Formats: sequence, C-alpha cells, structure tokens
Amino acid sequence: MLTSSFLFSQEEDDIITQKIKVNDVDLSFNGTESFDKNEITAIIKTGNSEFFNYEDFLMDIKRIEKFYFDNGYFDAFVDTSLSVDSKSGVNVKFIISEKKPFIIQKINYLGLENLPDNYRKEIFGENKSDLSENEIYNKNNINAENVRVAKYLQNNGYAFSFANPPEIVRYQSQNPDLAQKVIVNFNYTLGNNYRCGKTKININNNRYNLKLEDIIDELEYAENDIYSKEKIVLSENRLNRIAILENPRVLVSDIDTVGNIINFTINSSIRNKYELQPELLGYDIDNLFFAGLGLSFSDRYFLRNARTFTSKLRALANSVDQYRLEFIMELQQPHIFRNNKITGNWNMSYVLYSLNEFRVGIAKNKFTINYELPKHTYFNNLALDWKISNERFVLKVPLTDTASGTAVLEPGFFTNFLNSALGLSVVHTSIDNFQFPARGFYQLYFLEECGLLSSLVKKIFSVSTINYIKFSFLNKLYLPVTSNPQKSVLASKFMIGDIYQYRESDNMQELTINFLPLDYKFIAGGSTSVRGWGARKLGTFPEKDFGGNFIIEGSIEHRTRPFLDKKGLIKDLGFVTFFDYGNLWKEAKNFTINSIALAIGAGLRYYTIVGPIRFDLGFKLYDYDPSPGTAKWLFKNRAADIFSNKLAFQFGIGNTF
Repeated sequence: MLTSSFLFSQEEDDIITQKIKVNDVDLSFNGTESFDKNEITAIIKTGNSEFFNYEDFLMDIKRIEKFYFDNGYFDAFVDTSLSVDSKSGVNVKFIISEKKPFIIQKINYLGLENLPDNYRKEIFGENKSDLSENEIYNKNNINAENVRVAKYLQNNGYAFSFANPPEIVRYQSQNPDLAQKVIVNFNYTLGNNYRCGKTKININNNRYNLKLEDIIDELEYAENDIYSKEKIVLSENRLNRIAILENPRVLVSDIDTVGNIINFTINSSIRNKYELQPELLGYDIDNLFFAGLGLSFSDRYFLRNARTFTSKLRALANSVDQYRLEFIMELQQPHIFRNNKITGNWNMSYVLYSLNEFRVGIAKNKFTINYELPKHTYFNNLALDWKISNERFVLKVPLTDTASGTAVLEPGFFTNFLNSALGLSVVHTSIDNFQFPARGFYQLYFLEECGLLSSLVKKIFSVSTINYIKFSFLNKLYLPVTSNPQKSVLASKFMIGDIYQYRESDNMQELTINFLPLDYKFIAGGSTSVRGWGARKLGTFPEKDFGGNFIIEGSIEHRTRPFLDKKGLIKDLGFVTFFDYGNLWKEAKNFTINSIALAIGAGLRYYTIVGPIRFDLGFKLYDYDPSPGTAKWLFKNRAADIFSNKLAFQFGIGNTF
C-alpha cells in the first residue's frame, strides 16, 4: 500500500519536469522505530544530489520497503509527503509504518536425510549456526546459513551437491499462535561422496625441466583424500607461490562415477627464469617516508628448485641529510622438508643509513622460518628468525649528557657492534582485506633476545655487543560502520613494547643513556605513529632521536570512501579522521599517565593497487613537553602558535596500520 500527500505552491508537473533543489530529507515513524535512521538513510538516493529526481524518489520507497521485508517486517509500508516551493526547494518526508516482525517458527533441512551421522553432528552441532528458531526473520542470516551448509558439503566429499533457494512459508491463519510466523525450508541435492584421485601435471613448454615434486608439494590435498573444494582452491593459490609458474590452474580432468573418484590436471605456463627490473620506490622506514629508485635481478628457479633468488640495489632519500643506500640478496623457499606449511627466507644485506644525527653502516644476515598453524588454532602463524649484524656507527652531531648538558661524545665518534639476535613472532589474524581492512582482528606477540651468542665471539674481534631482551605486543581491530564494509570502517591500534638491557655496551659505560643502535630501539612520532609529531620527535627525554626502551602507542581512526559507488577517478578517493595517543620513555620505570601525548587530525587517501597514497594533518592535542611559550593543551594556544608549533604534515603510501 502506498499513499502520498503533496503540498504545492506551483504546478504538480514542475517537480518532475524542472530542476528543483532538495532542501531537506526526513524520516518519521508511525509507531515503532526498530532501526537506526542512518541505516535507512544509507540506502536511499534522494538528497545525495543537488536536485530532486522523481524516479529516485519512487525507487527509494521500494528500497525502504525491501529493507524492512528483508529484515522480517513483511507488512511494513511507506507513506510520503512532498512540500515544494520554487524558492526554498522541495522537502521530502518518508513516513514508515513497520507493523510487527515475523518470527521463524521452524527450520527444516531437506535432502540431508542420508547424510552420515558424523556429518550431521558437524553441521548441526552446538554453536555451528547463527540461525535459530524463535528469532526475527532476516534474509541475510538465512542466506548465510544456506551457504554455510552448502560449503560444508562441498568441502566434505559432496563435490556436486548444491543448495536450492530457501523456501519461506508464511502462515495465513486466524490462530493467534501462528500469526506473524514463518517456516524456513532449506533444500539440498547431495549426489555421491567423492575422493581425490590422481593429479597430472601439464606444463606448457617446460624448458627448464621443472621437478614435478616441487609442484606436488604445494598441493593441499593428496590422493585418496575426501574431496574438498576449499583445498582445491587453496592448492591453486599455493601454486602461485612458485614464482616460475604462470597462472597455474587445478582442473577436474575426469570423474570415475563407479569408484567415486575425481582426477585432476594442473595446467600452467612458465615465466622467464631471469628478470631484470627497475623499481620506483616509496615506503615508511622508522616512521619516515623514503622515496627513490632501485634495480632488482631475480632468478625464479634458483639451483633447479622452486626457490627464488633476488638481488636488489636501492637508493632512497627523505631529505639531503637523511638517506639510505641498500644492497640486498634474498632467497625465498616456498616449502621446507616437503611441507608447504613451513617456508623459509634468507636475507643478506648491507645498508648505509644516514640521519641528521648519525650515520650507520649495517651488514646483516637474517634467517627466517615461518610455520602456518592449523585453522582450528587461535594463532595462525609462528615465525622464528636469527639475525646476525655488524653495525658501524658514526656520530654527526655532539651527544650530550642529560644531567650536565655537556658534550660526552664529539662528532666523528665511531663504534663497532656485532650482534646476534633470536626472535619469535606469534600471530593471530582474521582480517578480511589487507588493502582496505573492513572487519577482523590482528594480534602480534614478539620476543627477541640479543647478546648470548654474540658475547661468545666479542673477545676475538674488537667489537662491542649488546645484551637485551625485547618484547612487544600489537593489536589491531577493524569494524565496518555501514552495510557496505568497504565504504566506512572504524579501525583501532594499540602497541606496547619494552626493552630490558641486562648489560650495557662495553665501550658505552660512560654514557648516561642505555645505548642501542636505532635498529633495535623503539621510536615514536611520524606518519605511522602519533601523527602530531614528526618522525622520532616524540619522547619524554632529550635523546628521543636515538630511540627509547619503553613505548605505548595507539590510534582510533575512521576511514571512509564516500564515492565508492561512483564512476571515474573520484571512486578511489577517501578520507580519515583520527585520534592518536602514546609516547616514548627511556625506561618502563619512567612511565606516568600524564606523560601520554595526544594528537587529533584528518587526512586524505587515494586508493591504488599498491595501497593508499595518504596525506595527514596532525595536531598536538596534548603536548607533554610543549615548546617554550606554548601550552600543553591545543585549545589554550594562540592560532599562530598552533600552526607554527602544534601542527605536523605527514605523507606515506599504504595504510597507517
């Protein structure tokens, strides 16, 4: 039922034939109001453009009624009121009568009668479904349940099973017990239960004589396993980790309907074994954005195996005085011990790193082993790394004693470190999309020990060693704000880290700071940190540029892409508003609540295939150590002081977190 009332001060046809501006769009409710107005406003188009569009207006009525129907309010209807004036424009009102929602009385699963008992227990066991009887009908929940069961069947041998559209039975009865009730019937076609058969490999122009076991090792299924569509897809994804394969596909080759066996064929082409490629680079290092050029060489089938060898030469700069020169050699092993859950990486590099305060040359050798944990465990991944590095450190400016203010070390001071560090990372992640995370949860626990191994060789070489234990914890959470999760997201980050030095460096005893090379210390401020401060400019002690041993850092960020439904370049434009907090302390014992710095700001994003290009403007909302003549709280400062001392401009590529 649709009724509308119109109040006109001009001809009725004018609203259809002429351009009349939309002055106001309002929602009102005749009776109950079960949903937030923002949910309904998000689905209507009237008011999104400057001028009134009569066709959009009529479709909005249908959109609202469909929204209510899909959420169980089958009898809901929408009245409208239009008030048109040539001077002030048109005022639009949607008047919603919800009526009563329909309740699911019973749920039937048809076609599963011959399913084995253990399968039925898996499908219908406790906490397996989000759908239950005696709850309000919701189309999305019903579709999700239909997909869940169909997915289970296809991943447990029923390769050719399919789900029919759910059938919704509505009672037409005078019995009050049956009023506003529906029955939901799910109907499935099972077919036979299949197992995996043999897998043939068909490589077009196998000019490098690839070993077939390298390909087989990446498969998630084995011969005689119960067929699983999910494992077939995952196998195809894993094959893409073998760099020399181009567009590998796992296809059904033939079906044995007597023995219920499905045989497969892997079809793939071969890329060139060698590649020389120029690079245009831009990324954050130590909260500073560096850009530059590089040249990389790759061998995609190194030593006649699926491993990839890459060497890179890069030149990066943030400014004239802050630059990096890098030479990197890296070996990636897609599986170890013929287990595709265990991967390895060997990285050897030399980096010449120059900042305003010092210059350091770092020769590093790092081994990493990653272990992908089973899906039923809370943690997804374990990583163990062993890092051996030699760092040659030269001061460019005097280093002063914090107590006396006198220079302890003069420019040109040189020291040499040999470090051996063992690190363990434990990760949980359920993030849905790494380019624009919309929902999910990420946790990282990191523990590193340095000094035990390097102390054994320090007496042989004229070097210093560092002895410390480092722990950090990182937590990220993403929650969608709108029905389209890619359009508006609330994201949060929290990080805490501590370094305990159980012995100071041998030739650093005279310093009042516990010295560690920048590679090992925590730093604060910058484009991926508390954005009211520049990189390495946030801290509670004078030597903050050199890093600290204790850090707390967090952020709450609202990310929105308002033009995602549009066409053209504007589609990928986005905006953020943020609240950052945190600080850096010399030691954990120096921490106080009132020394946590606060920042607010807003930013612009443009989303590309390599990630968002971002521009942020951050203000020091609470400055623990304000500049002379300025106040701690932002609003207590003059406008001139805010723009000269309380403002930071940040640039980067990729999400802040």
